[in-house]
Amino acid sequence: MSEANELTYEQKVARLDEILTRLDNSETPIDKLAEDVKEGARLIRELDMKLKQVETEVLDAFKELESE
Repeated sequence: MSEANELTYEQKVARLDEILTRLDNSETPIDKLAEDVKEGARLIRELDMKLKQVETEVLDAFKELESE
């Protein structure tokens, strides 16, 4: 498991913000650019999966309430 997988949702958002800020300000050295873009893309996928998981859990909880 990589270090990014051990981060909380909020920590991943903060890391993604850091990467995007560097990219927006052209602060990323060209040698690190591809690495940052790949990490950013991975974080976006992980955050999206987590949001979908939470959405499913919330919808399931509401369904349980409605069936009671």
